[in-house]
Formats: sequence, C-alpha cells, structure tokens
Amino acid sequence: MRNPTNKTIINVLVLYLCSSLLLVSLFAYTYYDYQKEIYKEKEFKTMEINAKKLYSSLQNYHKSMDQEIKYPRFDEYNSALYDIDKNVIFSTIKNKNIKLNKTYYQMDSKSYFIYEMKPYYMGAAYIVIQQDTKFSFKELGYKIILFTFLVILLIALTSLFLIRLLIKPLKQNAELLDRFIKDTTHELNTPISTILTNIELLERKEFENNTKKKLNRIKMASLTISNLYDDLVFLLLNHKISSQNETQDINQIVNDRIEYFNLLFTSKNISVEYIQDDKLLFNIDKKKITRVIDNLISNAIKYSNENTIFKIKITNNSISFIDQGIGMSKDEINEIFKRYTRFNTLQNGFGLGYNIVYTILSEYNIDINIDSKIDEGTCVTLKF
Repeated sequence: MRNPTNKTIINVLVLYLCSSLLLVSLFAYTYYDYQKEIYKEKEFKTMEINAKKLYSSLQNYHKSMDQEIKYPRFDEYNSALYDIDKNVIFSTIKNKNIKLNKTYYQMDSKSYFIYEMKPYYMGAAYIVIQQDTKFSFKELGYKIILFTFLVILLIALTSLFLIRLLIKPLKQNAELLDRFIKDTTHELNTPISTILTNIELLERKEFENNTKKKLNRIKMASLTISNLYDDLVFLLLNHKISSQNETQDINQIVNDRIEYFNLLFTSKNISVEYIQDDKLLFNIDKKKITRVIDNLISNAIKYSNENTIFKIKITNNSISFIDQGIGMSKDEINEIFKRYTRFNTLQNGFGLGYNIVYTILSEYNIDINIDSKIDEGTCVTLKF
C-alpha cells in the first residue's frame, strides 16, 4: 500500500502547491506593480517640480536680458534644453537619444522627464530632466521572489504535515486490510492444495455419473479459487520476489494451461482450437507468463457463451486468444487494465486479471492489443 499512498500524497501536494503558487504569485505581482507605480508617481512629481524651477530660472534670465547667462546646474539631476525642431541647445546629459515625444520614462537606470515650455524662452521649447532611478525594481523583484519562495516552502511543509495527518488513519486501515489479505491468502494455500490433490486421487476411481458430476463441480470451484489465490499471491509478493528469467517454450506452456482449464472448457461446452504456426521461445519468468496465460484463458472462459469455439493461435512471435463471448466496448477496453475494474457483476471475480497481465507485460516490454465487439467476441494479441 506504500506506493499508492505516496502517489496520493504527491498528487495532492502538487495540486495544492500549484494553486498556492499561482495565488501567491498573483499577490506578489500585484504588490510589485503597486510599489512600482507609487515610486513612479512620486518621481514624476519631483521631476516635474524641478522642471518648473528650471523653467522659472529661464523666465528670469529672459526678463533680465543679461548679456552673460550662466546655465544652472544641480547636484540632484542633469538637464537639457531643446528647440522647437528638437535640436539640442544646451545639455549636461551625456545621453543624446532623448525621447521628446514622451513625458516620463525610464531607461538604463535613469529616469527622464520632458517638460514642454509655453511660451518659449531663450529659444527653448523643451526642458529635459534626467536623474538616477533611486528605487531598484530589480532588488524589489528579488525580495518578492525570495518572499514567495519562503511562503511556498512554508505552505509545502504545512501541507505535507496535514496530508500525512489526514492519510494516517486511512493508511493504517489499508495496512490492516493488506495484512488480513496476506494472512488469508497464506491460510488458503493448504486447503486448496489438499482439495485439488484429493480430487486427483478420486478421479482415478470409478464413480457413477451423478457422483462424477459433483466431483467435477468441486474441481471447477477449486480451480477457480486456485487461480484467484495465484493472482493474490502475485499482487502481494511480486515486488518482493526477484524474477527467475529463463528461455521458455511458450507453445508448451500454453498447451499445459489448456489441459489445466480443460474441465472449465467442458463445463460450458467450449471447443478449443490450438493453432501453432511457429515455435515461440522467450526469456521470461515461467510463473509470470503462466499468470498472463491463465488470466487470459480464464477471462475467455468466464465471458464466452456456451457451445462456442475458443482459439489460441501462435504465429510470428505473437499469441492471439480469440473467444466468442459478450465482447467489450471501446470505453471498457480503455478501462480494462485498471485494478478492480469489472463490467459484468453477474460474473465472479475481483477485477484483478487484466491488471496483473498488464503489469507483467510492461515489465518485459510485451505489447498487448485488444480488439473486441459487443456480442461477437474478443481477440487479445500479445506481441513478443
């Protein structure tokens, strides 16, 4: 149960953090933009006042008509005068690319304010004020990013703690259930083996037809329980047992499994056609490929109609299992590999078979293709 729990924690945490990051980022950007606008408004007013002071100085120079005029200079800012044709008259600004079509702008850590003179004095039509941008937007941005990171980190740690706190009772219940299934599965092994062994001994004796039918029913039920037991063992112990990969004769394994399920085929009067066009050898764990074949055959028997034909065909490094059963829709095929998925509640089972098949095939990079039509049948093809 560890992997699903961790997956749930990660999914919830990622979703929560993404939404939190989006929300915090929105607030951070709003705050950044607000601070930026406040500073620009203050700077705009300050530079406008300085421009008006310089304009007043030019008025006084114009009225005094002094022959010698000393252009005013200031420690806080630089300035320049431009005529109506936007030619520079005088400037203490080193930058010559002044945008006179704007009133206020910032460029290269400098702020510029353009004041249009009306009326003109001293032949000047524009006053340009330049000063250092005292407020560092880059520094503010770094501070906001750092603050956002710390907030997200705090949210992540808090979220992780809360999620683990909420999931803890569910995890404990799941572990109890897991332990119960393991114990139950372990206890099932002995009685199932005993029943099947005794049935084999009884089959050697002669019985009346009525008694033989009853014995066959017991054997079919035992085979069903045995197959379910093997599925449960695989689910519970697969991650703990290393694979014993060897070159397997798939043809022979299929033949053995057909014999194993012979009684179930007979109970529904299903005829089996086993076509072997090629010899198929593959490096795989024998128990795992047996689980794949058993589940595909078991499902075919379970969902096939009585008095039908079931085909198994080996050709070109592939196996096809073709039944004449109830079939599946496209939506059902898309969902079939999910654990505990069942589409027909009238049939026994827990919805484990196809999930186990998919898990094993994925481990060995074996492709599976399902072609099915409702009320016509299903063809499952494995490509090695």
